[in-house]
Amino acid sequence: MDRTDREWAEKYFPVFMTDEREPFEIRAVGYTVFRMDARSSSFPRRIIRADWERTELIVEYAVWFDYDIQHLYELEHVWVSVGKDGAVEKLEGSFHGKYLNQVRLDGGQPSLDENGRPLVWLQPGKHAVLPDPRLVYLVPDWRESCRELAGIDGLAVPEAFRGPLPEPDERTQERVRRYIREHFSFEPSLLFEPAKASKALLMPWERLRESIPDRLAAQLAKIERNEKE
Repeated sequence: MDRTDREWAEKYFPVFMTDEREPFEIRAVGYTVFRMDARSSSFPRRIIRADWERTELIVEYAVWFDYDIQHLYELEHVWVSVGKDGAVEKLEGSFHGKYLNQVRLDGGQPSLDENGRPLVWLQPGKHAVLPDPRLVYLVPDWRESCRELAGIDGLAVPEAFRGPLPEPDERTQERVRRYIREHFSFEPSLLFEPAKASKALLMPWERLRESIPDRLAAQLAKIERNEKE
């Protein structure tokens, strides 16, 4: 199993199931491959740990969207633990700042498609990672967040990027809120289909991290142009 990190990331690239009315596409996916205990640099609230005698590696996928239905930008995560035999032994996904096991509710095993690729569902508009689409019903305001609460949070500049990007003033915040509400509000169908997310979106996490200030600045410029039209 002598593969490069990129090859490992491609091999276990998840299938992301999204609502058929989902207004946002995945724009980039940063990957990190762990072979020992270490803190995640893209999800700093988590230390990656495993029994390395049985686990070959863990692939961390940082999934970038230009928008969440309630604010500018979104970064969600999926972690795929691979055993020494090459099989997926554990699957986890981020969920509103925390993370959940991604397992079939009828057996507790990782959710995989017919080709053995990890399979996850994304909350409509919010993109929290779920192992079963029925769990959307457990999330407070899952429907309202896509309709009357769309855009409510504007832009909160990530702490790691407050140097390159100044804190937005209230005028900018209101502009972002209005843009999201007017352009992206939708009624989720809860009918899911595979997202248009190819392996071409993959890049090392550090490369994605370095691009984030420019990605945010580009969307802010687009919103400002829209305001003037």
